[in-house]
Amino acid sequence: MGNATINYGDVFDASFHRILGDGAFNPAFTSRFYEIFLGRDPAIADRFANTDMSAQKTMLHDSLFTLVDFYRNRVLTPQLRRLAAIHSRAQHDIPADLYDRWMNALAAAVAEFDPEYDEDVGLAWRLVLSPGITYMRYSYDR
Repeated sequence: MGNATINYGDVFDASFHRILGDGAFNPAFTSRFYEIFLGRDPAIADRFANTDMSAQKTMLHDSLFTLVDFYRNRVLTPQLRRLAAIHSRAQHDIPADLYDRWMNALAAAVAEFDPEYDEDVGLAWRLVLSPGITYMRYSYDR
């Protein structure tokens, strides 16, 4: 890890493709993510107690593309603004610490689903998703 010659965007793209192909919905991946995420803390599981998990898994898939789009284009799209609003204090009240837990659970799922997973792949996912997550945190009280 830490090799300065690594293009983490390319590392992410390759990993993303190995897991999601050309953008296909991967129900096994999203299901495993939620097993990990909800299994780590009963308080997190409680937040999803009355959630339509099928719709939630579709939302996760779509949200990943929204976050990746923001990384690539650095444009606040209506989709990212809506995603941030949904997670804000005014709506679902997702506090900042839950984003770290979400990312850790996502990285664990990526590690299970990407046969080429290593530390650089894990870092690449964090670097690519970080700008969008930062915007969502920023939008919490706005």
